[in-house]
Amino acid sequence: MKEVILSHYGFSHLPFGKDIAEDNIFPTKELSRSSAMIELGIESEDVMLLSGPIGSGKSLIIRNSLSGIDSNHYQPIYLRGNISSEGELVKALLRGMKIEPPHSLLKAKPAFFQAVQDSPRKPVVVLEDAQDVAEEALISIKALTNFNSDSQNRITFILAGQPELLTLLSYSHFDSLRDRIRLSHHISPMTLEETAAYIDHGLEVVHRKEKLFSDEAKMEIFKRTNGIARQINRICYNAIVAGAVEKKHLIDSSDLPAGML
Repeated sequence: MKEVILSHYGFSHLPFGKDIAEDNIFPTKELSRSSAMIELGIESEDVMLLSGPIGSGKSLIIRNSLSGIDSNHYQPIYLRGNISSEGELVKALLRGMKIEPPHSLLKAKPAFFQAVQDSPRKPVVVLEDAQDVAEEALISIKALTNFNSDSQNRITFILAGQPELLTLLSYSHFDSLRDRIRLSHHISPMTLEETAAYIDHGLEVVHRKEKLFSDEAKMEIFKRTNGIARQINRICYNAIVAGAVEKKHLIDSSDLPAGML
């Protein structure tokens, strides 16, 4: 089927996939703003916050931003949100620094602080799906950034999560952590104009020169997805597959798959 699709549309490879080369990322305003925040903050910030709806591109933005940092000075560490305790977080951080953690938190915590102080590269910790992290672990992040009585910044945490994360952090027991967050950004969905340009861009990077989606189709895709990139990708990809089967060379609004969310 893949070869049928490539041949029918003249694609160099399948469009609207997960794996996007850095040079092919569509430069939305939100991407520029978020990337600027991250690039500014990794040098001096303790904690940064990046939030947005599911599928809005948080992971893509972070990985794109960190791909350009100097690996001689920074060590990216990526963690998922299924962390259930402070001890689990500390041990995950040590493993991210290629250090086998002690079994007990009483020993793991001093080992963490010593490892960060001794490291020739500053750890930049990306905590994805941060809304799913146990409150105990989230609260502990403030203490994990304390070095030399707060006079030096030796580690940076980037909390990335869904809008629920903003609600969670608004509770009073997160006051001390919120005080450490000087830079934050909430990703807004793409506008209609950006959605249309995003679709065109997705086809350009696979070397499709002729128009494939009508203006009406782009408008309908925007209505269905509210400008969320992952949903746009899903609808466009399914429409392309169906269009190849039906030998269509222009996809209109009536050709979009029904029931796609």
